[in-house]
Amino acid sequence: MEDKKMDRRTSRTRRQLRDSLLSLILEKGYDAVTIEEITERADLGRTTFYLHYREKEELLLESIDALVADLLETIAQVPLSAWKPGIETPANPQEAAQTPIRFIFEHAARHADLYRIILRGEGRSKTTERLREIIVRAAVNFIEVRLARERPSIRPVIPLEVFSNYFAGALLGSLTWWLENDLPYPSQQMAEMFETMFFQGARQALRLPGQAG
Repeated sequence: MEDKKMDRRTSRTRRQLRDSLLSLILEKGYDAVTIEEITERADLGRTTFYLHYREKEELLLESIDALVADLLETIAQVPLSAWKPGIETPANPQEAAQTPIRFIFEHAARHADLYRIILRGEGRSKTTERLREIIVRAAVNFIEVRLARERPSIRPVIPLEVFSNYFAGALLGSLTWWLENDLPYPSQQMAEMFETMFFQGARQALRLPGQAG
């Protein structure tokens, strides 16, 4: 019982420090934030901070790692049959709302402040590059699994690493614009627009005529 109390206390303290850091970064930028300011806002002592972290970057990285782990766990629950945006229509109508991209936009909406910090590239840890690498790796893994299952004899025209980096850049760009403009569209609608643009292309999304010759 005592161990559980300690675990809850530790978890609460870490959450207070994390929330304080994130709010201060959004106000003044990562470089300007001091550990003293973090502990003052969390109503904790500097000694308490150093019981848990060596520096503020370690606190930020823990926040990012927890966010990414939660996102990947959520996406992992989506069945392969659900990822058919703009290409095929799932047999089960409920699957239409369960594509990984839609989960990503919903997740970003729930954790908007931390996503803003990551996508701005705050800190020396190159957080944007870290998130991009994770998206690229997840995209490559997903495509490899789906190709092996559905089209094992097909060789993609474009190398997977090229396609996946293009996909990650488009997704991060859309997320950045959406978050920095205070979520002007609901997450579901934003995800649908991204899927239309990415999977069906600009010509179909903008209803442009086909290119002659």
